[in-house]
Parts: sequence; structure tokens; C-alpha cells
Amino acid sequence: MKKKLRKAAGRLRERLRVRLRKGNAVERSLYFTFWSDAYRRERLVVARGNQEYWRRLEDGKLEFLLRRNIHMAEKGLTMRPRRDTFAVAYIEETVKLAASLTQAMPPIISAEVELWAREVLERYFEATSSSSDPTIARARSSFADISWNVDRDNVSGPHAPFIDAPPVEIDALTALAKRRKSVRWFQPRTVPHEVVDKAMLVAAEAPTACNRQPFSFRFFDDPEQVSAVAKVPMGTAGYGQNLPGIAVIVGDMSAFIDERDRHLIYTDGCLAAMSFILGLESQGVASVCINWPDIASRDQKMSRLLGLAPHERVVMLIGYGYADEQGTTPYSAKRHLDALRSFNSL
Repeated sequence: MKKKLRKAAGRLRERLRVRLRKGNAVERSLYFTFWSDAYRRERLVVARGNQEYWRRLEDGKLEFLLRRNIHMAEKGLTMRPRRDTFAVAYIEETVKLAASLTQAMPPIISAEVELWAREVLERYFEATSSSSDPTIARARSSFADISWNVDRDNVSGPHAPFIDAPPVEIDALTALAKRRKSVRWFQPRTVPHEVVDKAMLVAAEAPTACNRQPFSFRFFDDPEQVSAVAKVPMGTAGYGQNLPGIAVIVGDMSAFIDERDRHLIYTDGCLAAMSFILGLESQGVASVCINWPDIASRDQKMSRLLGLAPHERVVMLIGYGYADEQGTTPYSAKRHLDALRSFNSL
């Protein structure tokens, strides 16, 4: 009797779940509240990212904020007309972070980032020399006391408009994009790390919100590790065992303080992913994008496998290697241009 009651209750819950999921906006909201854990897990990782953000800020080790503030100050330097007083709300915080990060051991910021921050701040204080704002005056005094690790022997800005010819013509870029296909059959040889690094240099140039770069690429080319990673996402059945290399793009939620920015790890990570893929393609290395499903069990498994922090989340995966010449790829016809874009269509 109890077994029949449990089955009946189970059928009733399933009918209710389906009804709510297919219902109106209120009913669907109830479904996402009581049945789906996707939003709950997103709220949790955003909260953990915010917690880590404040912890690093209190320790003076929040590189993401330094990069964001330096980027904003540099944008201020390019404004036309440029104001005598700007960036007052965050300039003291920026100088304090620069002082702390340059002294961190082990080093947190690269020499390139240190040089960039130093140069922008020098130009900022020069541009605001006529300002009488006391906040800028205090920041200027603190800036003079910073002990830099790297001598400034190069200058990166201010940047002039692009007046030289692009190094790649549109027809060549279009041909490269069309050449790229989702390859799932590869030769049994490893892609040299130098080749991967060259593609990563392309990925590093992808735009990100306030130049934070809130992601990292985790590469695996050890056969056992590739196999373990490839089994976690969906969509790799039948070819996952053929991948010579696999990359997991991981987003870092501690780069942001506002929940409004919770999707930027996906936007920025995928911009870098496409640049990386074209960087591989230009060197004769094929790739396949592997979708990452938002499923709790797989999320937990990948987190354990990679040792991810609570504020880190997988964005997507990329399989890569030298294409097997005997393998085939789907044609994947693209939508017509008219369906993809419009002009001035308010």
C-alpha cells in the first residue's frame, strides 16, 4: 500500500512539475523556485565570488580591481576634451592597491601590468597637476612613495589612432573563419606547448570588461587526464577518447563586486575562446567547442577534478589537436546574413 502511495505521489509531483514548467510566467517562476537548482547555484557562486573579492581587497591583493581602475583612468586620459579633475572616486584606492601588489610575495601582478599601471598613473598625475582636489593630492603623495620592481624603460601610451594598414585583409580572415570546423577526429600526436602558447597570446588580446580578464585556461594533454576531463561534459560520447588535448575555460567570480556583472565570465571567456580557436587554426591545429551543461552533478565533478575554488565556474571546453585527414566534419550551414543583422531598425 505504501509503495503504491509513493508511486502515485511521484506521478503527481511529475505532472505538477511539467505543468509548472509549461505554464504562465508565475507558474514557471514556481518551477524554478522549487524544482530547478540552476539559479540557486548561480546565486551561491556569485555570493562566494563577492566574499573572495572582499577578502582579497582587505589583504591588498585584488589585481582585478587594480586592472579595472587603471583601465578606467586610462580611458579618462583619452577623453576629448579631457577634464582637469577625474577619477577622484577611486584614485586613492588604485594607488593603495598598486603599492600593495608591487610588494606582494610571491608576485601577483606581471611586470607588464606593473609597467602599465605605473605609466598610466604617471600620466594621470601629470594631467591633473592643476587640480586642487585634496583626494588627488593625497594620492599623488602616496604614489611618489611606491617602490617599483621594474624600471620603466618602455612607453605604451598614449596610443595614436590606427593609421597603418591592417596586417590581415578581410578576405584572408573570412577564409580562416570558414576553414575552421568542429573537428572530432585527430591524429595521435600532441600539440607542442609553444603552439598552444602562441594561440593563447591571441586569446589574451580579446576584449574584456574593464580589462579584468576574469578567466583562466586549464590545458590537459596527458592521455589519462584528457580522458578524465572529457568524460564530464555532455556531447563528447563517441569521440572524447580521440582528443589529444582539451582546454577548460574557468571563470573567476571574485573579479566582480556587483551581481550585475555575474555573466561577464561567460562573455569575456567566450571572446577569448574564439580568439584562441582562430589562433590554433592559423597554425594548422583543429579544434572543437564542447558545450558545458549547467547540471549540478557535472559541475561538482569538474570542480573536484580540477580543484576549483568555490568562486570559480566552468565556462566551456575546447578539444584540440592535429586533424585526422581521413576524418570528416559536419557542413553546418550558416544562417543567411539578413537573418543575422539589421541596420537602424528601431
